[in-house]
Amino acid sequence: MSEKKIVIVESPKKAKEISHFLGKDFIVKATVGHFKDLPENEMGVDLNTYEPKFVIKSQNHKKILSEIKKLAEKSEVIIATDPDREGYAIGYFMYEELKKKAKEVKRAEFHEITKEHIKEKIKNAIPFEKTNFGLFNAFLGRRVGDRIVGYTLSPIASREIGGRFSVGRVQSPAVRLVVEREIEIQNFKPTPYYVLSAVLSKAVHELLYTFTATYENSKIENKEEAEKIYLDIKDEKTATLKKVEKKQVKQSPKPPFTTSTLQQSASTVYRFPPEKTMMLAQDLFESGLITYHRTDSVRISEKAIDGIRNLINKEFGKDYLPEKIRVYKSKNTQADAHEAIRITHFVNLEGQKKLIQEKGLSEDHFKLLKLIYERTVASQMADAIFERTNVTVDIKGYTFKASGSILKFKGYKAVYDLEEEQEETQNLPDLKNKDVLNIEKIDLEEKFTKPPARYTEGGLVKKLEELGIGRPSTYATIIKTIKERGYVVKENGSLRPTENAFHLIEYLNNRYNWVIDYSFTKKMEDFLDKVEENKKDWKEFVRQLHEKSASKQDVKISKKMLDYAKDLAEKHGKSIEEIKDDPEKLKEFIDAHAEKNPSQKQIEYAKSLAEKTGLKLTDKELSDRKLLTKWIDKAKKEIMKNYQLSEKQKNVLIKYGREDLIDNPAKALKFIKSKLSRYKK
Repeated sequence: MSEKKIVIVESPKKAKEISHFLGKDFIVKATVGHFKDLPENEMGVDLNTYEPKFVIKSQNHKKILSEIKKLAEKSEVIIATDPDREGYAIGYFMYEELKKKAKEVKRAEFHEITKEHIKEKIKNAIPFEKTNFGLFNAFLGRRVGDRIVGYTLSPIASREIGGRFSVGRVQSPAVRLVVEREIEIQNFKPTPYYVLSAVLSKAVHELLYTFTATYENSKIENKEEAEKIYLDIKDEKTATLKKVEKKQVKQSPKPPFTTSTLQQSASTVYRFPPEKTMMLAQDLFESGLITYHRTDSVRISEKAIDGIRNLINKEFGKDYLPEKIRVYKSKNTQADAHEAIRITHFVNLEGQKKLIQEKGLSEDHFKLLKLIYERTVASQMADAIFERTNVTVDIKGYTFKASGSILKFKGYKAVYDLEEEQEETQNLPDLKNKDVLNIEKIDLEEKFTKPPARYTEGGLVKKLEELGIGRPSTYATIIKTIKERGYVVKENGSLRPTENAFHLIEYLNNRYNWVIDYSFTKKMEDFLDKVEENKKDWKEFVRQLHEKSASKQDVKISKKMLDYAKDLAEKHGKSIEEIKDDPEKLKEFIDAHAEKNPSQKQIEYAKSLAEKTGLKLTDKELSDRKLLTKWIDKAKKEIMKNYQLSEKQKNVLIKYGREDLIDNPAKALKFIKSKLSRYKK
């Protein structure tokens, strides 16, 4: 058997990149994502012991595992899957498969894919037995707990609301946020307020400078008061300057990016959905251009700070370097084991663009890298310095105020000056106490309070983080899931809840309020953090969720169920007045009167499937909607058994790192369709 060392990572792209650095003594293999998971069509969890049944995901994964096992025979294996819970879980499953075959199994964590870092981490790899198994236990708690909640509550919700509904421990609170914001908007009643402003001017060296001052009470709520002041001063021609205050204001740069702040910025600046940001960041990480992209740390290593400061000095000069290096503290101390998301090559923007081209990456990859480059560099630069002038003006005994800012020193804004950071300001002329100013005009404007805005995807990520719901690896998945399940739609860059979202939240509020309770969801996320630190037991986490999911609640009637029953009653000339408050009797009424015949469209579709598959289609199925739906699902699976993906379709999957779907045509087609429909938009 070969003396070569085997290094195991998740992605083929990452494997290829790493193999360039390690040379001929190493073989680098990819698991192609999670190769084990809970089964797709069953609970897969023993509800007495909470032991999960993990299965190999696909034929492709079986083949990959078999190859890795052969290579690992009596060899040294280094498992170098991602440094978070999901990555560790893939590594742990691989460790279980190889520990009896390999000579030794070690663990290395790569936080960036650069030659020096990879070699150092491989050299310092530790025996897998000495790693923190708490990471795997936290993964188990989340995966098993979420499976129990989803598999227990989704069928109940679907049956009782009427339709197809999915309930999730973290996705449902996210839907609640969007629904509650929409209710706020719907219930909002605009109230008027009044703004009194004066356009003032001063001549300086024959040039006329104008600026706007606003009445000291910037929002006057009483119309009579506003009109009284306006009528009193509207014919005034001059104003007197009572006070001029000048002060220097410093503005410090923001910390480098975390997963959440990167998703927020990319959403604001480029309108990238969080899942797109994470897909691009994954490619940038695997190509060795940024550090690991799932992190809530704002720390930068000392070595990287040296590289950033040298770059600043070279590009902008020593004035742009603060005397002391900037140190940022993460919200939780645990996060500081990792680094923030930063560039790995300390070259200017032109250099970053060349790297993107060398790696064969796209324009969108460059856009995201540019954002990370600017934020990384700015985070170690000097403050921006403004001169802020505040003036107080007297118009016939009434006080008006104006302020203006002039940028005196760009500092970090020389590299990172996004619209999201810019403040509205005006240039003021050189003003002195007791100056007499001309009044060009006086305006009284009626304005109305505005409703809160709908969440953008970035705004929702920010809110989830504030509430402690989800973690860096899950924000993008949460938002992607609630879009795919049809609970929210993207409209003009914002998220609008669908009718089903309202039905779901109304139902959960009445029946399973704990699922959408923000503080409970946060408490359970904190519990998982404690499991990771080996301070809590993952089975206790699952037990709490199971007990809550299985607890019998009084059945309440949803609006959708009642409306459906009313429609059926009208159609059949019946009255439901006596039973409309009795859930069981209402359900019996719906079952007895619901349309049992399939639609003509459904019948024609079934007949076309029968021709393609040769499956028998009986009159009994053609006359019963439920039976026909079941038959159609069976026929569709039959078609998929022999369906061959085209080379073009396979290439799409490879492009997005989803080779794991090649042996699952049904899922592959669904994935390809979602990608194509996103780009058509």
